[in-house]
Amino acid sequence: MKVLWQWVKAPVNKMRFSFILLFILALGLALRMNNLSGRSLWTDEFFTLFLSSGHGVDVVKLVDGFSKRETIPLLKSEDFRLFLENDSTKHIKDVTIGLLDTDTHPPLYSWIIYIWMKLFGNGLFVLRFFSVLMGVFAIFLAYRIGERLFNQGSAVFCALFTAVSAFSVRYSQEARSYSLIMAIGLLSSLFLLKLEKDNKNQDAFWFAIFSALGLYTHYFYAFVAIAHFLYFSLVHRRESVMVRKFYLAVLSSLLLFSPWLILVTLKGYNFVNAEWIFGYPGLIVKVGSIFSGIGRYMFISEQPGFLVRILLLAGMVFFAYIAFNGIREIFIKYRRQFWFCLAMFSLPLSFMFLLDILQHGALLRQERFWMFSFLGFIPLAGYSLNFGFSRNRISTGLFILFMLFSSLFVSRVQFGPAPKNSCGWINAKSRGKASAVIACNMRGVLFAQSYYLDNDIYLLPVSGSRQLADMVKMSASWFDKLFIVRHYYRTNNSLINEPFMEVKDIGGDFKLTGEINLDEIAVSEFSRSTL
Repeated sequence: MKVLWQWVKAPVNKMRFSFILLFILALGLALRMNNLSGRSLWTDEFFTLFLSSGHGVDVVKLVDGFSKRETIPLLKSEDFRLFLENDSTKHIKDVTIGLLDTDTHPPLYSWIIYIWMKLFGNGLFVLRFFSVLMGVFAIFLAYRIGERLFNQGSAVFCALFTAVSAFSVRYSQEARSYSLIMAIGLLSSLFLLKLEKDNKNQDAFWFAIFSALGLYTHYFYAFVAIAHFLYFSLVHRRESVMVRKFYLAVLSSLLLFSPWLILVTLKGYNFVNAEWIFGYPGLIVKVGSIFSGIGRYMFISEQPGFLVRILLLAGMVFFAYIAFNGIREIFIKYRRQFWFCLAMFSLPLSFMFLLDILQHGALLRQERFWMFSFLGFIPLAGYSLNFGFSRNRISTGLFILFMLFSSLFVSRVQFGPAPKNSCGWINAKSRGKASAVIACNMRGVLFAQSYYLDNDIYLLPVSGSRQLADMVKMSASWFDKLFIVRHYYRTNNSLINEPFMEVKDIGGDFKLTGEINLDEIAVSEFSRSTL
């Protein structure tokens, strides 16, 4: 009778966990769909648009041409928007050439989005929905990782943590590659874990494929690949047959990635010249960034106030308590799993910290780069939450609810310079007037501004104080209003803005009549005094 009961109970338990997983997936989808189209596209997402549509080289030629001309042609915002749209004459080869000539990223995400936009269009919702799908898929993969590392209870909390993490939700709503990195990273980890348990050739094959795809998505995926390599080499160093199979898979992934690496090398790409990464000294700030980064895995809140800070602090203290005890239990019960999680979490962070120290970099300050360590944080957090739930269900439940509310609000927090609201202000001020927007001659600024401006507003790019003066002089006979826009990047305000753009007196007949600063974009309104 006991055997019969166990036979009946097993399918019931399996069905129960399946329903729980479906509920978590539905919750994760709902959080990622929340305000998906309501938030403005931001600077980096416009790079996705013009690079993935195959216009990368055209954009650079246009922008460089403006810098070299004394007299800039008058172009309306709709003229710039043509470079953000699908073009039947552009092919995936154009996307590839554009990336090699103009960008710092490998091509997989842009290739996928090129096909995605050909199939479904390039509207804001469509552009971001691919990231939503990858984010939901990552929830399922987190469950499988937790199940393979620990047990079904921990697997549920791995999935739940991934579903309600503010960090995970945030990057599942951005039209950039980070949600894809999360899915690919979890897939490669899953096949690595399968390889070490089952020692099957097919698992080594798929591990090699997804490792290569990770490198084709982002160069910093190398941090994850190194973590995989060191973990497997050290833990299984005495199992020569399986280690040789693993080394062959690693070599295969590198060979698969080598064509792109050769192309980049032939182009002469210099990683140190990536100014958006490097140039931020300060050891104490870097150490502080580690603690704040871990906190942002769970809570992202731009709301100031004493109560919010107290709640965040209480949440962090509670998580630190259950994480300490949960990780200690992992070390006792699951020694191999402990080393896997530790390698996947700490090694990417260590490499970023080392690069920051050596190059005076800002990797740790850039929230999105924490995605590479997030892959190892998921099972640690899932097991810790399962541990906490078994000890105190009320406190753990409240903590998860707090994470959920943070994820609800994070959908309304902008990533960076986002032009929708500032362009709305310009559009309202321009009604019935001949108007132009003067912007710094940078790709991310020009095309971001064009997206939300009214069609009859001109967009004038300038690359120096002399061009700015010439534009103002020319505008006296053309325009009633001039707007100077400045984009401020969180890591460093000078990355997409220049000091000459901060001018408050442009001379001529134009006088300063208004200023706003919305979503990290400042706008100065100048009106002709003869109006």
